[in-house]
Amino acid sequence: MALNWQNDFHHYRRYFNDIRRFYQQKKVKVYTEIVLSIFTTAFFLFFAIKPTLITITGLIKEIKDKKEVTQKLEEKINNLNIAQEEYFSIQDDLYLVDQALPIEPKISLLIKQIEKLASTTGVSIEAIQYSPLDIKGDTVRNDIQDIEFKIVANGDYQKLKNFLSSLNNFRRIFRIDSFGFRASQKEGELSLSFSGRTFFLKGGK
Repeated sequence: MALNWQNDFHHYRRYFNDIRRFYQQKKVKVYTEIVLSIFTTAFFLFFAIKPTLITITGLIKEIKDKKEVTQKLEEKINNLNIAQEEYFSIQDDLYLVDQALPIEPKISLLIKQIEKLASTTGVSIEAIQYSPLDIKGDTVRNDIQDIEFKIVANGDYQKLKNFLSSLNNFRRIFRIDSFGFRASQKEGELSLSFSGRTFFLKGGK
């Protein structure tokens, strides 16, 4: 038992001596140090550079996102500039929009305009009726409301036809729902009766 132990000891001792002599060789020593240096450098580079790489990657993504945001903002600014230019180009004609769709019913003005149109086309207005208005009720801002009306006018056929056609081309928006002719009490004249509606922008201010 003791002999076997001594044999093993001498065997391992020779083994370690061989390894020490091998390591003490100049080439082996240099190569070993190089390999250890490489592994040591790689180890510290990994733990030192990894956070830096992560930071750089995050910064690159952030720069890319900011470029996209900047591009979108530039597009919006360009669109706003174009819209502003278009607005300035039609600014002098905006009153036509207000006349076509006023922000108040303006019934009295409307009646005067219809009477003037009738006079211009050579017809006489017998009656004008319009639906009651509720301008104070709860409503959504900029809600379009309509005003129903009925008009009876007298004149010859051509004049009544011109009057009806002029209403269709009226600056204020009109919609004629129905109309009909019947004989007038005056010889050579007809009576035109028609109903329709016009519109205004309730709560526009």
